[in-house]
Amino acid sequence: MIGSASWGNSVVRMVTWVRFRDLRTGREFVHVNTHFDHQSENARQRSAALVRDRIAGFDPALPVVLTGDFNTPAERSESYRVLVTDGGLTDGWTAAARRLTPAWGTFPNYREPVEGGDRIDWLLVDGGVEVERAAINTYRSRAGRYPSDHAPVHALVRLR
Repeated sequence: MIGSASWGNSVVRMVTWVRFRDLRTGREFVHVNTHFDHQSENARQRSAALVRDRIAGFDPALPVVLTGDFNTPAERSESYRVLVTDGGLTDGWTAAARRLTPAWGTFPNYREPVEGGDRIDWLLVDGGVEVERAAINTYRSRAGRYPSDHAPVHALVRLR
């Protein structure tokens, strides 16, 4: 049911996707964005399987970019395995031809980011997308304030 909380999560979570067309090249791609639960491991794993299955149902000719707050560490979580190993997606941070920042943890919670901290915000791509550059954005305002408790992962991508 739309807007329900289930699988052990107490907060409603969602996934959205939209099909874009690059006005310069005419190429199309799908961008998927999600926010997994922060407390329930069961909800994160089931959400990962749901997102993987939805992406598998898209037109295979369309490149896919998946972004989100997955609330679990990249590379060593079951949700990551479901999406990357089972789902065939590639981690844009690790696959980038060039990383422009240190490997900051992406949940500094309005504090100084920690290099080597957990990257719980991911940018995943399928085989139709090449990641040229990636960065973890630790921007602060002139007053020294962070705009979010998270540090987003940014990337320059090229559709194949």
